Amino acid sequence: MTHFNRQLLSSCVAAFLLLTPFCAQAAEPPQCKQQVIEKTTVEMCLLPGAAFQHDLYTVKADKVLLVALVDDYAEKVELEHTIPTGPAIEFPLSLQGEKSTKIKGGCVPESKDGAEVARLCNFYWGKHQIVKDVRFEFK
Repeated sequence: MTHFNRQLLSSCVAAFLLLTPFCAQAAEPPQCKQQVIEKTTVEMCLLPGAAFQHDLYTVKADKVLLVALVDDYAEKVELEHTIPTGPAIEFPLSLQGEKSTKIKGGCVPESKDGAEVARLCNFYWGKHQIVKDVRFEFK
């Protein structure tokens, strides 16, 4: 086995071990909702944790993971990207005519009778709202 193959195998095993706890603790299948914004498919998902475990929220653009957030840190998020000069591979939604672009928003809890019953998610990518009023209800 070559050095490169050993490194690749080692990386794959490490990724498997890192992600297995998230998969193993899932109480139910992911809940995902998609929206198309300016020819970009944006997918927002809730990966529910097992009882008394954290949930995970993800946002993808054209099947590329932008962010994965644990529920405790999903309420208010802001990411900023400075567009490099010259040729570069950029997400189409990053190219809005400015030197930098921001993704901001979050998933805020909704409560009823003192218990969290849902999260309402909204995210903006520059001037475009990429996740609009996506609501995940808890059972």
